[in-house]
Amino acid sequence: MATLPSAERRAFALKINSSSKESLRFMPGAKYLLSQRKARQTSPIAFVLLPENWVRSSFSFSLPLQPQFYDPVEPVDFEGLLMTHLNSLDVQLAQELGDFTDDDLDVVFTPKECRTLQPSLPEEGVELDPHVRDCVQTYIREWLIVNRKNQGSPEICGFKKTGSRKDFHKTLPKQTFESETLECSEPAAQAGPRHLNVLCDVSGKGPVTACDFDLRSLQPDKRLENLLQQVSAEDFEKQNEEARRTNRQAELFALYPSVDEEDAVEIRPVPECPKEHLGNRILVKLLTLKFEVEIEPLFASIALYDVKERKKISENFHCDLNSDQFKGFLRAHTPSVAASSQARSAVFSVTFPSSDIYLVVKIEKVLQQGEIGDCAEPYTVIKESDGGKSKEKIEKLKLQAESFCQRLGKYRMPFAWAPISLSSFFNVSTLEREVTDVDSVVGLLRLEISTAPEIINCCLTPEMLPVKPFPENRTRPHKEILEFPTREVYVPHTVYRNLLYVYPQRLNFVNKLASARNITIKIQFMCGEDASNAMPVIFGKSSGPEFLQEVYTAVTYHNKSPDFYEEVKIKLPAKLTVNHHLLFTFYHISCQQKQGASVETLLGYSKVPLQNPPIKWAEGHKGVFNIEVQAVSSVHTQDNHLEKFFTLCHSLESQVTFPIRVLDQKISEMGLEHELKLSIICLNSSRLEPLVLFLHLVLDKLFQLSVQPMVIAGQTANFSQFAFESVVAIANSLHNSKDLSKDQHGRNCLLASYVHYVFRLPEVQRDVPKSGAPTALPDPRSYHTYGRTSAAAVSSKLLQARVISSSNPDLAGTHSAADEEVKNIMSSKIADRNCSRMSYYCSGNNDAPSSTAAPRPASKKVKSMAQHVHNMDKRDSFRRTRFSDRFMDDITTIVNVVTSEIAALLVKPQKENEQAEKMNISLAFFLYDLLSLMDRGFVFNLIKHYCNQNSSSCSSFQDQKIASMFDLTSEYRQQHFLTGLLFTELAAALDAEGEGISKVQRKAVSAVHSLLSSHDLDPRCVKPEVKVKIAALYLPLVGIILDALPQLCDFTVADTRRYRTSGSDEEQEGAGAINQNVALAIAGNNFNLKTSGIVLSSLPYKQYNMLNADTTRNLMICFLWIMKNADQSLIRKWIADLPSTQLNRILDLLFICVLCFEYKGKQSSDKVSTQVLQKSRDVKARLEEALLRGEGARGEMMRRRAPGNDRFPGLNENLRWKKEQTHWRQANEKLDKTKAELDQEALISGNLATEAHLIILDMQENIIQASSALDCKDSLLGGVLRVLVNSLNCDQSTTYLTHCFATLRALIAKFGDLLFEEEVEQCFDLCHQVLHHCSSSMDVTRSQACATLYLLMRFSFGATSNFARVKMQVTMSLASLVGRAPDFNEEHLRRSLRTILAYSEEDTAMQMTPFPTQVEELLCNLNSILYDTVKMREFQEDPEMLMDLMYRIAKSYQASPDLRLTWLQNMAEKHTKKKCYTEAAMCLVHAAALVAEYLSMLEDHSYLPVGSVSFQNISSNVLEESVVSDDTLSPDEDGVCAGQYFTESGLVGLLEQAAELFSTGGLYETVNEVYKLVIPILEAHREFRKLTLTHSKLQRAFDSIVNKDHKRMFGTYFRVGFFGSKFGDLDEQEFVYKEPAITKLPEISHRLEAFYGQCFGAEFVEVIKDSTPVDKTKLDPNKAYIQITFVEPYFDEYEMKDRVTYFEKNFNLRRFMYTTPFTLEGRPRGELHEQYRRNTVLTTMHAFPYIKTRISVIQKEEFVLTPIEVAIEDMKKKTLQLAVAINQEPPDPKMLQMVLQGSVGATVNQGPLEVAQVFLAEIPADPKLYRHHNKLRLCFKEFIMRCGEAVEKNKRLITADQREYQQELKKNYNKLKENLRPMIERKIPELYKPIFRVESQKRMKMSPMLIHVQLQKTTSETLFAPNGKLKYGNSSVEGNLTYEAGADSAPCAPPFPELRVRGGASERPAGREERLKNDGHYTGWTSELVNYFHLLITLGNCPPS
Repeated sequence: MATLPSAERRAFALKINSSSKESLRFMPGAKYLLSQRKARQTSPIAFVLLPENWVRSSFSFSLPLQPQFYDPVEPVDFEGLLMTHLNSLDVQLAQELGDFTDDDLDVVFTPKECRTLQPSLPEEGVELDPHVRDCVQTYIREWLIVNRKNQGSPEICGFKKTGSRKDFHKTLPKQTFESETLECSEPAAQAGPRHLNVLCDVSGKGPVTACDFDLRSLQPDKRLENLLQQVSAEDFEKQNEEARRTNRQAELFALYPSVDEEDAVEIRPVPECPKEHLGNRILVKLLTLKFEVEIEPLFASIALYDVKERKKISENFHCDLNSDQFKGFLRAHTPSVAASSQARSAVFSVTFPSSDIYLVVKIEKVLQQGEIGDCAEPYTVIKESDGGKSKEKIEKLKLQAESFCQRLGKYRMPFAWAPISLSSFFNVSTLEREVTDVDSVVGLLRLEISTAPEIINCCLTPEMLPVKPFPENRTRPHKEILEFPTREVYVPHTVYRNLLYVYPQRLNFVNKLASARNITIKIQFMCGEDASNAMPVIFGKSSGPEFLQEVYTAVTYHNKSPDFYEEVKIKLPAKLTVNHHLLFTFYHISCQQKQGASVETLLGYSKVPLQNPPIKWAEGHKGVFNIEVQAVSSVHTQDNHLEKFFTLCHSLESQVTFPIRVLDQKISEMGLEHELKLSIICLNSSRLEPLVLFLHLVLDKLFQLSVQPMVIAGQTANFSQFAFESVVAIANSLHNSKDLSKDQHGRNCLLASYVHYVFRLPEVQRDVPKSGAPTALPDPRSYHTYGRTSAAAVSSKLLQARVISSSNPDLAGTHSAADEEVKNIMSSKIADRNCSRMSYYCSGNNDAPSSTAAPRPASKKVKSMAQHVHNMDKRDSFRRTRFSDRFMDDITTIVNVVTSEIAALLVKPQKENEQAEKMNISLAFFLYDLLSLMDRGFVFNLIKHYCNQNSSSCSSFQDQKIASMFDLTSEYRQQHFLTGLLFTELAAALDAEGEGISKVQRKAVSAVHSLLSSHDLDPRCVKPEVKVKIAALYLPLVGIILDALPQLCDFTVADTRRYRTSGSDEEQEGAGAINQNVALAIAGNNFNLKTSGIVLSSLPYKQYNMLNADTTRNLMICFLWIMKNADQSLIRKWIADLPSTQLNRILDLLFICVLCFEYKGKQSSDKVSTQVLQKSRDVKARLEEALLRGEGARGEMMRRRAPGNDRFPGLNENLRWKKEQTHWRQANEKLDKTKAELDQEALISGNLATEAHLIILDMQENIIQASSALDCKDSLLGGVLRVLVNSLNCDQSTTYLTHCFATLRALIAKFGDLLFEEEVEQCFDLCHQVLHHCSSSMDVTRSQACATLYLLMRFSFGATSNFARVKMQVTMSLASLVGRAPDFNEEHLRRSLRTILAYSEEDTAMQMTPFPTQVEELLCNLNSILYDTVKMREFQEDPEMLMDLMYRIAKSYQASPDLRLTWLQNMAEKHTKKKCYTEAAMCLVHAAALVAEYLSMLEDHSYLPVGSVSFQNISSNVLEESVVSDDTLSPDEDGVCAGQYFTESGLVGLLEQAAELFSTGGLYETVNEVYKLVIPILEAHREFRKLTLTHSKLQRAFDSIVNKDHKRMFGTYFRVGFFGSKFGDLDEQEFVYKEPAITKLPEISHRLEAFYGQCFGAEFVEVIKDSTPVDKTKLDPNKAYIQITFVEPYFDEYEMKDRVTYFEKNFNLRRFMYTTPFTLEGRPRGELHEQYRRNTVLTTMHAFPYIKTRISVIQKEEFVLTPIEVAIEDMKKKTLQLAVAINQEPPDPKMLQMVLQGSVGATVNQGPLEVAQVFLAEIPADPKLYRHHNKLRLCFKEFIMRCGEAVEKNKRLITADQREYQQELKKNYNKLKENLRPMIERKIPELYKPIFRVESQKRMKMSPMLIHVQLQKTTSETLFAPNGKLKYGNSSVEGNLTYEAGADSAPCAPPFPELRVRGGASERPAGREERLKNDGHYTGWTSELVNYFHLLITLGNCPPS
């Protein structure tokens, strides 16, 4: 373009501008941050100093953000402002704030790193062709790199990347955290012996007040000095501030981890330096080669082969492993031995590892007479171990070998080969060292294969050049073996290499000379026709010279058409001529020695020229000899397009004689311009591999052509447009190739590294040579031998014909270059282009869009400008004069065109958006670089125009009440242009909504974070006064962060270590943990019960887009940095002017900061942070999104699933899947860190947590001081306290705690009245946290906490009369701590109590008041609670005993509702941890009942429950919460029932939580009962949203009942009895234990035996296996006995009508039964007539489920069944089983047949027939047994009837194949029926005597009547039935009573023993069989239990007997 006339050049610029403007349009959807890292240039006090590779640029594009308006400001004239103000600035400060004079960019020449001692160069003394010379020059010249001086310093760069300088952590103090001291002490504690005690007092009768020891016996901790002295509040605050300011960390960001590369805005990576390609390197050492017999020298060679690709993938490595004796055989043929030929180890390179790669070993021997099999015979026949004869043969064979070695020593013959698979090496990522043995029949080759180390001493390249390091004392060298990759390797050449490999293939002399049998070929590289012209350029083999003039192929004995496997490696001369050729001479070798005959007989010649002269045909074009050649050259391109281009370029640069020859074409001087243009256009048609290999040289030549006009035949020729278009086309080809790698911005790595390292401004030649000038060469045909063209011919020949036949060497047709072809190409690509160096780049309508080329021209342009400034020495000149106006116009044009192109791409599909993003990134880096080179005001205007075209910025964020310094005003944005632009964009991003906005917000915040980080870590910004000025620049950021408050991540939810993560309702319901969202939770800690999330009362309601945790942290650290470094007096003034809503926002922000920077402890290997887990979810989303873009079935499948991906944030945010940045990998790396690294990280993060919290504390002090004069200080105090208490709740260092407690004491002293009057809840939280720290193991923390607690009590006593409330709060806090805190230490707390007592005793000012006495009382009470704690610790391993103790403690606080409530909650939490959800729910129900009792005393509302009575339907146990004692405290007494639990919302919260736990425990019916109490309260308060949720939960509960009814499983119950003095008061105590469902007896038995075995020793514990009564006299007094029996719930028959469902039979249980079989002789089992059974019914103190899982037994009843009664029960059970099986729906044939088989089967032992025969065969002699006999008879009658029904039902159910089985059953049934018939039909006559006589003379037919006899309640009434008469009391009634049901001879009436009974309202039936005693009394129902009952007697017409 330099050659264009000025007018034309300007016209071009105007044309571009006009066309650009047409395509520009307003784009509402783009948000671009071009300025994110450029605030360095904004003003004299704001220089950003960054590592260059951390430059940020734009973020997301695809989201439509609708701004209210964009308020453009004109940027300042920076250079003018600088010149104006530079003189007035303080010179020293100016130097500190930034160096204004020097340029940021620096041009540096860096020498190339060379692997070898000397660079690889052509041979000396040879005039090189211009192309070879250029190649060599390219490979050896220095890199030209543009560095950034200030930002590229490794110190800052490294600091930013790693988050710490090297050894930086050594300067940090070690922060002590209690959590880590506890972790250290835990293992030691566990290592000691475990001591367990057993509770002796579990009666629960009254509170425990005794203390084991007196507090005064303890030694108090060190007291704080001056605590009790009177100091003014101002002095107190001043002292605190001075203490806080000492030993602070200067650089906050040094402690903060750097932003993840993925979350960072954009990073410009430094491209990898171009270097020689080396694949995976393997070191192979040949150790030994041995055969059974050793008779001759053998020669090994190895190479790699890829079996799958059928290709040899390395050159040969030759190795000589022969002994010196055998080497002596060949001494005549080896005149010299080079050191390089003695190598025995080789370094192979494999670029594409595969399991198909084999190492092939070939072994040769010296030629001798005979076939290979004959020659190998000695190796297979002779064995050295055979003895003497073998030795003689071996010696003889050695002599023969020596003779033929001397004669034929230079000829070889093949002997053996072996393949070795390398699959085991390439299947794993690391190559393990392995030794491989290859066995032949009688030989062994031993190899050692291992991974090659990075550095190998004494190694040679394939060209035999020594590699660094190469020691002086030469050992046996290693050789690098050249690789022949299976596929293309796209790495540009960087070293000179010029090798040729020749492979003779096959020879056919079948029809030739008869003597041609043992054929060898002598191969030579000739430089002329004479025999002396053989050149020593052939690489030697082992144990010989380094280079040879000739080599011979191996001989195949007596073969006229041999195949060859020889590889001949030749070092090509740098300058090739027409005389260079390969000469092949064919010989027959005479193996037999004949008199006077020569060994060699000449057969013929063949040569392969490296040029293209005429060739003489042989044998009529028949193939005789085939060879293959392969060139490995970095000077010969082997591509016709490249050959032509280079040849024509050099013809312009040097004097040549026309016409010149290019390939097969002659080109005249007139056609040169046309041909060169055509070759430039065709460059992109080259194959990709050669184009990449010669990329650096090709681009250098094209850039030379684009800037330098050429003179051809006297005319100026301009190639700039063609050259530029060719550069773009090549860039596009490389960019679009899938084989080439790209960096994270999508830039092609090859082009990026070229621009960064290789590109330099072309040197414009002032004197253009006239190409038509006469030359000095006399021969006009000299172009034939011109070196460049000959080189072209060579490489093109090598390309076109790898396999050449000497008898048919036809080549492919020559390339024609017709004018039509040129016209076609030119018209399609050039015709309508303006001849300009920017034309292609600016017009985006070609197939190769400018976006792909954008990164390279931008980078190239910047590098060119830097070189221009460097070369012209303009660095000291003003920036305005560095570049011409024309050039600046061109820059403007480029920026405008690219900007409009970006805007146009954004309205296109997603794929185009990616392209726009890459273009935008490139443009941002370009503008960033321009700021270092050009007039900065000019660049600011470019940025402004860019923002105008892509306007998306938001309205200004002005709040008139905020001080102007914190305002983003237009003046600020003008003066600090880039910073203002960044803040405007940040505010707009945070305020925006829409899909994908989170990525934009993340990038915006990361930009600000990186900016502040660079300031903080810049060594020029170390001084505080400098940082104050920089912080002042960023004050508007504070306002933006405050506005974004509702969007910040809620760490109260996110912190899973202390809180539950929020999930769906179902997840929360199923989790079973205590829900934090409910007002009342288990822990008894008010602070933890805050609703999750921060209450932002001052904020207007709006739906915000929430920021994630990492983004919030980055924003918070920026806020803290500003607050730390800004002028503190300025901060206080600002706070003083703020309204209370804004102050509350600041406090809310500080609250978030506390949680945000909480110390998390060491990241030990078994912990993976929640951040990593969250990122893995994001990565999964990105993977799915990446798959979604894929085509085919996989993409379609993922697309169908796409709607379900909404829960993955960022799925549609256009995030790239970056394998190297995946977070699962980072998580694994985190696990792999060493202990030292973990310790270092913990040290840094501990210091970060401490510093961050100290900044928060500073801020709170500022608020306290500034707000002292404000009216709203009472509301502010609560906010400040909330933040302070929150910080105490986190894991803090002793440093922070010291300062925090000092601030708390100042607060108490200053605002004591407000604290105790207004902030009751905060005061409780404060007491709780201070008391918690009183139990700290750290002396420092303990002493600070003690001082604070004492001051709290002192001021509460002195300032107000609220000491009672504080006492209650302290007591409740301790109770909560005792039950909840896992790290609670009562010893430390007891010492703290002693310290507080010491303060009280030493406080002289308070001695005359009741205060010391009250303090002592309080401490004694606390000590009493601690005593319980000691006990609890002892029983930590015994859950039942622990719950008993907690129950007793809770019981002892019956008169103190707050404490009882706390302990009930403690119990609930313990139950929840053990997953006893029902018991936990019951604890909360009891707590709710307690609250209801006290609420009913305060207020009388119909919707509230009436005390605990209302809870009876939930549990009958709740009545124990009734307030009945007279000494119960009044609820309105000060400090009693003052907590938030004793409110209606607290009651609802407890009940809701109980319902959740009942639901988790599966008691869905109880959920309904609980909500019956909740719903009226919600209805009264019109809580319709909660009602909706409540009814939905009820619906789920009812659904669960319907769906799971029979599948539900409730608890299993066991009776456990303790016997033995070792149990203390537990001796002879019995309990019923409730265990989880399906707990087997062995499980609980093993658990209790193991536990008590640890208590007393396993040898002293014994489990009693049976359930028989225990005789204590027979027990060993030294042992502890446990008796465990399975029990079942027991109900009376009348109860069963109310207990219908499965739930009802398993709820509210108090009575349990177990059975014990026995005989009178003492055996448990006996014959049927001997078998008795004892039924034992146990009654427990409370009903299950209860607040404990074990309840003591208070009553035990035993009933003995006689053998006939046992038989009756068994038969009833069997009949019931039959009835169930018959009536089952749907029918179950298997079950029916199983029951039937057990009833009627012929082989049933002690079956029904045997029972009948024992008890029914004879009528009993004892009349007392009549009734039982009759009952058993009736049982059998019903049983046989049921059997008949079952047989009939089975008949209907069976299949055809079961008919025989059915017949067998029927037969057995009939047999049983017949056997039973006589016994069933036999009646006892005495039972049929009438007992009611009807006086009537004649028999009359009477209808049945019902007579009611009412029994009145008396003290003792007995029913008599002597002699068949029924008497009641003194009266008697007579009548005819019939017995049988369904008997033929009598009407229906219930038999006497089964009188049906109906009880009254308060009935308590005995629930057992009534029995006739020996005296005939019918006992059982006594008046004590029954109000009345009716005897139902049917009068019949049966005659008296």
